[in-house]
Amino acid sequence: MREAIEWIRRHVELRRSGSVESLYDHMESQSGEQLPVVYVPFEGAKRGHFADRGAILDYVTVCGRGRVLDFGPGDGWPSLLMAPMVQEVVGVDGSRRRVEVCAKNAARLGLTNASFVHVPPGEPLPFADESFDGIAAASSVEQTPDPRGTLRELFRVLKPGGRLRMHYESLSYYAGGRELEMKIGADRGAADLLVFEREVAREYVNHYLLVFDLPPEAVREDLAARPESPAEVLGDLRRHLTEAATWRTRHPSCRGWLRWLREAGFSSAEATYDGGWFAERLFDRLPEDRRPREMAVVDEMLRPLVEVAVEMTAPSAAPPGEWEPWITAVR
Repeated sequence: MREAIEWIRRHVELRRSGSVESLYDHMESQSGEQLPVVYVPFEGAKRGHFADRGAILDYVTVCGRGRVLDFGPGDGWPSLLMAPMVQEVVGVDGSRRRVEVCAKNAARLGLTNASFVHVPPGEPLPFADESFDGIAAASSVEQTPDPRGTLRELFRVLKPGGRLRMHYESLSYYAGGRELEMKIGADRGAADLLVFEREVAREYVNHYLLVFDLPPEAVREDLAARPESPAEVLGDLRRHLTEAATWRTRHPSCRGWLRWLREAGFSSAEATYDGGWFAERLFDRLPEDRRPREMAVVDEMLRPLVEVAVEMTAPSAAPPGEWEPWITAVR
């Protein structure tokens, strides 16, 4: 994989870009249309659906039931799932496509207290100071051009005493073998090849996007046929290249986020366990005949456990290969 990255750097003219322009503006569904309730019926007997309710209850428990900002909602997660339990939820995304998808999903679900606003990456949020009772940020702050500036904006629009609940992508999860990775998609109707160069110690990721006027299956088959020589395969495919872009994202560890949050002005910031994590483990311990199917029953079972979990301080450094804890920051 390192050979392939070096080939891209030497032989391809890369346009400077960003996550929104090169990725999220081209996705019809960021989740593959698999979100429970939003795209598929809720099934409590499925581990992923059970865990999803734990995560949603987590955000509601920490952010409160007033006016909530969802920073970077993707397909409408967690905003559309929070909407029935809060006064109002406003989603903000740097991608116009994501805003359109979220608004369409909200209309289809009949939600009247969920709205979505497009704000170009890096620009100030179009809200007055102290506008929101709580803020949910699910793996979104690290995708912005200036994560520190983003945290200052979130601090500005949060009411005194309001809480930010933040989940983030930790590079420690990829340490030990997945630092370099390649994925093939078809968001543009052709093959888009995305290469991740994760610098775990330096806490950033270089992204390289190559788009070919070929079906994704053709590119996938070529790479699979010569797994030991990806650079040679890319050389052969070069005549089909129609677009090439690169960008970098910052991915602080938990300790780094805690430091940045305090520097942004938050009175406190701490790592805690999260509701989804607890829900997964509870599901695994429940006999199959005791796993509730209905969402209301699942919520009734999980809510008191989640209320405890989000107040439990977690280690601020996770072992390699594991997700780091979620963060609660108080204005």
